[in-house]
Amino acid sequence: MRFTRKIPIASLVLSMLVLWQPTLADSRSDVPWNREETPSIWNKNKCNGGTSQSFRFGGEVKNPTTYNLQKLKNLRDTLKKENPALVTEITVSFQTGSGPRTETYYGIPLWELINNPKAGGGLKPGNSGVNTKNSFLRQYVLVDATDCYGAVVAIGEIQPNFEGKTVLVAFEKKASDGTVIPLTDDGFARLVVPGDKAGGRYVSNVTNILILSAPPSPLKPRYF
Repeated sequence: MRFTRKIPIASLVLSMLVLWQPTLADSRSDVPWNREETPSIWNKNKCNGGTSQSFRFGGEVKNPTTYNLQKLKNLRDTLKKENPALVTEITVSFQTGSGPRTETYYGIPLWELINNPKAGGGLKPGNSGVNTKNSFLRQYVLVDATDCYGAVVAIGEIQPNFEGKTVLVAFEKKASDGTVIPLTDDGFARLVVPGDKAGGRYVSNVTNILILSAPPSPLKPRYF
């Protein structure tokens, strides 16, 4: 009698294992890094390195365009005329591979580049995920260099109602004699991220600035 009672229990355990295996397989197939897909924009931008002369500004923004040095200067002057209090000069200290560095940079706040009507014109809706509340907090800025070095700044870092950090797209700096000079050794533009202790996000030779959205989580609700 005891033996016959154990058979249904064993059958139940085996049935549960059979049902569980497809679930695990399904969750693995949903993981985005299993997909070998390369955005077409990168196929057009080979990593040849060298000095940048312009950068493409686009992605989830209303007014995608291309900027060179003169266009950035003109935009800075226009924005400064509209709002004299706009911060276009930042002095920062950060660590590099050759030691600490302190520089004063001049440029355009990244938030203004994205949102000012005379520049990016504002964010376009991105991938909001399942919950659309504050969907812009899923968006980020990818800054890419000519050698395909890149770094990310979250929109929440620069959005005024959140961290409100003044990240700068710089195109000039202060020389040792106090004069303002172009960024000849860094390409025509670079990213400046105040508050970063290391200079890893100070991307030089900028060739792309793209606003993108984080993909939906690959984890299913049952795992939480």
